[in-house]
Amino acid sequence: MFSKSNQPIFIQLAEQIKEQVMEGKLKADDKVPSVRELAAQFEVNNNTSMHAIEQLARENIIYKSRGLGYYVTAE
Repeated sequence: MFSKSNQPIFIQLAEQIKEQVMEGKLKADDKVPSVRELAAQFEVNNNTSMHAIEQLARENIIYKSRGLGYYVTAE
């Protein structure tokens, strides 16, 4: 699931989600799994998945809809 590279796990997780967007598995305005769902799915700590979500938001891959969660940007 995660390589043994020098890259932090949250970066690797963010990259996997980006790949899903690029492959069309996650389309514009699709809801991204919650922090807890990602943590359970990838068997990582909630903080790790939160860092991945924050990284994707900084890169404008996803955006937050207050009270509803994170969604894939239309770009």
